[in-house]
Amino acid sequence: MSSASQTTISPPTQSRGLERLDTFFQHAILACVVFILVWAPLAFGSTGPGAFLVIQGVTALSVALWAARWWAQRPFRLFWPPVCWGVLAFLLYAIARCQLVDVEYIGRDQLTHMIVYVALFFVVLHNVNGKESASIIVIALIFVGFCVATLGVVQFIKHDTTLWGVPRPAQYMPRGSGTFYNPNNFAGYLEMIAPLALAYTIMSRFGATIKVLMGYTVLAMLAGIASSVSRGGILSVAAGMIFLCVLLLAQRDFLLPSLVTLTVLVVAGLIFYTQFDSMQRRFSAGIDYAKLDPSARVSYWDAALQLYERHPVWGAGPGHFDVEFGQVRPLRIQDRPQFAHNDYLNTLCDWGTVGMGIIVAICGLLAWGVIQTWNAVRKRGNDLGSSKRSDRTAFLLGATAAIFAAMLHSIVEFNMQIPANAVTAVVLISLIAAQGRFATEGHWKNPGLSGKILLTFLAIGSVYYLATRELRIGKETYWLAKAKSEKISAERSWDCFKKAHEAEPTNPQTDYLLGESLRLVSKDGNRGYKEKAREAIDWFGRGMDLNTFDARFPLRIGMCLDWIDRPTQATPYFALAAHLDTNNYYIALEQGRHFVALGDYDKAQVEIWRSIAIRPTQENQETMRLLKLRLSDPLYQQRK
Repeated sequence: MSSASQTTISPPTQSRGLERLDTFFQHAILACVVFILVWAPLAFGSTGPGAFLVIQGVTALSVALWAARWWAQRPFRLFWPPVCWGVLAFLLYAIARCQLVDVEYIGRDQLTHMIVYVALFFVVLHNVNGKESASIIVIALIFVGFCVATLGVVQFIKHDTTLWGVPRPAQYMPRGSGTFYNPNNFAGYLEMIAPLALAYTIMSRFGATIKVLMGYTVLAMLAGIASSVSRGGILSVAAGMIFLCVLLLAQRDFLLPSLVTLTVLVVAGLIFYTQFDSMQRRFSAGIDYAKLDPSARVSYWDAALQLYERHPVWGAGPGHFDVEFGQVRPLRIQDRPQFAHNDYLNTLCDWGTVGMGIIVAICGLLAWGVIQTWNAVRKRGNDLGSSKRSDRTAFLLGATAAIFAAMLHSIVEFNMQIPANAVTAVVLISLIAAQGRFATEGHWKNPGLSGKILLTFLAIGSVYYLATRELRIGKETYWLAKAKSEKISAERSWDCFKKAHEAEPTNPQTDYLLGESLRLVSKDGNRGYKEKAREAIDWFGRGMDLNTFDARFPLRIGMCLDWIDRPTQATPYFALAAHLDTNNYYIALEQGRHFVALGDYDKAQVEIWRSIAIRPTQENQETMRLLKLRLSDPLYQQRK
């Protein structure tokens, strides 16, 4: 038989079956990724544990599908650009660092997040790296961004009080926040999509109708960012758009569209600035923000730097900025910060110099990969590198500008601590890294049969870990939500809290909620109130064992002991609470009340006055008024 006739023979049925199976797995993985990108922003940014559990479960499913795909691919190869080594190094560091934290529950939670993000990075890199797949993801992102931005504009105009039936935070009511709680995070999400949409509007091969629609989505997203009145978001997206236009100016075929776009952006920016009074006030306040508002971001940054100085090499621990914040609390900040309002300082504080160094290396490797890819394809003059219309070029430049904008905004915000923003950034970064496959064959690796078996076991281990955490946290989340329901009795609520504790016994917050509910019932003074107070003390003690930094536990134990007439035993607990959170006005107030219970009115006055000096409230001022009445009582004066 001739060689020509041999080439026309159809492949074996088994090969065609494996090819169809491979295609099925690839499409299923693409569907998982698109679902995550749509779900994450719509579920309040996926900041709640229940919303993130959905992302976690779908990610585990995509890993399982990817592992199954390995055995259907012929041949099986891995695309492994240099940035993968950096991502793998950070994962290994995270696994080790999260085992050596002071609060085990928070360490496990942070590790789960890191595994989800890294798994999503590799899944996208190896399965959603084609031109058509990238276009589908971009269209999904643009559509969701348009919808979220439109909602934000409506909120800005109407001052909507609810979102998905949930009350919006009062302080954010005049601003647009889309499907996010915080308008700044809302702007942080849109700033990663608007440059991408603009790049596709100018450079892609889509038809004229689709391009016109994309152009409108760009305007809608810019309006959404403006409605957020987020200075960092507005400045960052402006910088990202300008960066994109500069990149386009280097392409001779896009000189005129780039100049027109740049002009439109400048004019639109001037209109927004001059027409919206609230935006003018926000920008005016930013001229000397540190002096006008000492309790703002600068104070968080100072606290993060102090914690970093205590743990410079390894950091305080993943997620531990909020845990140890009380020890460095500035006087003007009395609320719980959660994050440092600067992703870089937050990373230094939590992960230390080692963790930050790995992340910087990842960014450097990614940037170097983009430069190499761009240089290689420009020399070849192929689809990605030519100056003509190209979806791949549109994605590479648009996604690079988007990540650039996000990195700028991270200087003044905690966008990467929000799962919706984090997964969007991870997918874009992964797709940027995947563009290298069109420039060189040097990054393809064949792990062989032994490597495939090893990778399969690693995938099974990852899926098992995510699935077991899914079940435990899912049960805990369910019982906690049920315990907080207003439709059940106090006794039923305690049972739900205890079941949540059984599902995840390492969560100190569950112990606190259970102890606090018992303490509040005990305060009614009804029959058996002392038993309830003692049970509350037991739960607060368990929580204190799990989180030795949380001043609420010794404070509540001291309050319970005062309530059941054991103030002498309460003294060391109040002292410990004051040591853990020195500049807390509420702790100073309760310590003053404790001294009243001891009969030491001089110390009581000192503490209550200190509480008023830190933050005057109706409660501490009324307490001081009552104390003065007691001190002026003739009977007290006679006894004194």
